[in-house]
Amino acid sequence: MPSPSGPLHITGHEQSWSGALAQATGITVSSCYQCLRCTNACPVASFMDIKPHQVVRGVLLGQRENLLACSSIWVCVSCEMCSTYCPNEIDVAALMNRLKNMVMEFQRRPAEPIIAAFHRVFLDVLGSHGRINELQLMQRFQMKAFGHGYRPPREEVLRDLTLTLELLRRKRFKLLPEKSRAVAEVRDLITHRIKKAQP
Repeated sequence: MPSPSGPLHITGHEQSWSGALAQATGITVSSCYQCLRCTNACPVASFMDIKPHQVVRGVLLGQRENLLACSSIWVCVSCEMCSTYCPNEIDVAALMNRLKNMVMEFQRRPAEPIIAAFHRVFLDVLGSHGRINELQLMQRFQMKAFGHGYRPPREEVLRDLTLTLELLRRKRFKLLPEKSRAVAEVRDLITHRIKKAQP
């Protein structure tokens, strides 16, 4: 992000990206007057390298590379508190999701690869079956996380295994995923949403 005390040099390319993003999403960031209500409402702002109000400002200034490389878009839990508290009704949460999808669409290396792995696996499972199968979701995620170098402590593995067996015993999990009758529509919706992230 540019330093607030330094000069800002905005090129035509940056303005073009900002405008294309606004047109694709319908989110008008130009109405933001930096009141910081989105950041103050965010429960995970303290873990972000770029705060929600700074993300909005960055979009307005066309700071694409900084935004796509930041951790904040992955730390965001999509609780939508930022969008709810914005006095100008800017959908900051949707903006965060759009930036996440852009990282995936452009095949960039995400700042938080393990969180991004869960994001990708969730969409893959949803697209495969039209609904989420929790057991398959966690199996695929653990494999992806392992591939990114994540090694959970032994206690965590035992705890998760015990919980999984208990949920299976109570029939809260299904061993085999069931396909939704609307799987084609769900898959098309996912593809459509990701394609809209291309600006």
